[in-house]
Amino acid sequence: MKRLNRRKFLQYGTSSLIAASPLMTLLGSLQKLEAAQTTGEYKALVCILLEGGADVFNMVVPTQPEAYAAYQKVRKQLAVPQEALLPIKHANKNEANNLSYGFRNNMQAMQNLFENKNLAILANVGTLVSPLSLADIKNGATLPPQLFAHNTQRDLWMRGDGRGYQKSGWAGRASDLFYHTPNPYFNVTVADSNILQEGGQAEAISFSEPSVSPDTMTYYGFGPESGGSDLGKVYQRLYEQKAKESNKLMAAGAQKRLFKLNQQEILQNLFDGVKSFEGFSDGVHETGKPLGKQLELVAQILSVRDNFPNKPKRQIFFVNHHGWDTHDSDNAHQAEYLSESLQAFYNALKEMGIENQVTTFTISDFGRSLSPNGAGTDHGWGSHAFVMGGAVKGGDIYGKMPILAPDSPDAWEDRMIPTTAIEQYYAVLMRWFGATEAETAALFPNLKAFSTPLPDFL
Repeated sequence: MKRLNRRKFLQYGTSSLIAASPLMTLLGSLQKLEAAQTTGEYKALVCILLEGGADVFNMVVPTQPEAYAAYQKVRKQLAVPQEALLPIKHANKNEANNLSYGFRNNMQAMQNLFENKNLAILANVGTLVSPLSLADIKNGATLPPQLFAHNTQRDLWMRGDGRGYQKSGWAGRASDLFYHTPNPYFNVTVADSNILQEGGQAEAISFSEPSVSPDTMTYYGFGPESGGSDLGKVYQRLYEQKAKESNKLMAAGAQKRLFKLNQQEILQNLFDGVKSFEGFSDGVHETGKPLGKQLELVAQILSVRDNFPNKPKRQIFFVNHHGWDTHDSDNAHQAEYLSESLQAFYNALKEMGIENQVTTFTISDFGRSLSPNGAGTDHGWGSHAFVMGGAVKGGDIYGKMPILAPDSPDAWEDRMIPTTAIEQYYAVLMRWFGATEAETAALFPNLKAFSTPLPDFL
């Protein structure tokens, strides 16, 4: 593990101005978790968005002859050859998951993580208003808004509400839950602003690699308002005046802008002692910021976590892995890159000795259609998620694996009907993070619509 000079590390800044969260009203007199700021061990969640809709049904494939033949029949030319699959043994086969499965052959790293019990699969999770069967849908049951639409479905995942009622991101609401005194270091993004982390009293702080000069740390994203220029000083004096206004809304906005302007001074020593790690790559056929470099940046931030003001004990990181909307392929290269990047990140966490304190999890817009459209697949619904970390009860499949076959009873119009709701998925993460049952219910009001036990992957 090598040291890295902080001046050659990154730029930093904060995300756009965000309105106050309604969660405080929802929580009422519930006990907040402010104690997490000063007591207990550090914990972090790292959310990886597989933006565009990952074709997970070619990432985890049934291997038993009859089930594989049905999979091959529905997937046609996209089917991964049976001899190319990497077998996995999930620990607790049951009625819901009584088949054997394998990762595709370019996902060796994720197979190793699974076999070493550091990776779990959450089967067929997605947006739901209430539990659904194919018969329910045919009888006119209420569905999430604008199914199969990228923006809407991705937003629902990031708001943690399959109904579409919540206007804030669930990590933004969690910020207010864990810190009733706003904590600007609870939510951290290395992929620019995002809905997941919006809506809390404190804004997410954003980090990126230098885009101009590696030898300078430049305040990121605020043009002439930032820095120590004469114009920047004028802006600062204006905001200082506005912060004293009797108009509370104007004063609050000015105070937030002042906070942004002061960030460079506040965080000037943040990256002292930052580390660098081996094994991360830029990937192939990648658009946007490479996943490996984003995860490397998260690892480096984690290496100096105690340098943040007040040493926050809880943080949520956001990472965006672009390029999954593949109407002309089956995500093969993306799956390989995800697998290698997860392994590199886990190795970095283990090197720091915090693999049990950091849980990494994936989300996506939706899964893909079962049948190919000719060259690739179309927008789907239910999808598998992957959860990685030392605290994860890995080596197992949670939830109910769907049947991959023509005319599958688990599908509607060639799309898998989710059997685990996003609210149930996130509830498990929040309970591990330290939220009580009542606090979790306040974060995800639609959780009460689902009576099945939460998936026990942590």
